[in-house]
Amino acid sequence: MLAGSMGLLPSASLGEGRRGLYEPIHGSAPDIAGRGMANPYAAILTAAMLLRHSLGLEAEARAVEEAVDRAIEGGAWTADIAPAGTRPVTTEEAGRAVLDQMRK
Repeated sequence: MLAGSMGLLPSASLGEGRRGLYEPIHGSAPDIAGRGMANPYAAILTAAMLLRHSLGLEAEARAVEEAVDRAIEGGAWTADIAPAGTRPVTTEEAGRAVLDQMRK
């Protein structure tokens, strides 16, 4: 998975059965709060983990992961992963790019 290789890591603390606590691995970044600069990919990928591990929805989880990969491959780079000289997308634009990929 491309997103995982970029350090955009989802996380889960799994309990017995299908229970778990899901959260992305990153800080709260109060210095950029409300500025549309946060990278939403780890949070979205964490939702994919919930689909897979707690809800047993493997195909749906894979669809979310693939949509994130395609969004990034298509150039929806937030400021923390954007190559030099490219315009980073906002948090909302990144989320919309994933949704657009989900609809394909």
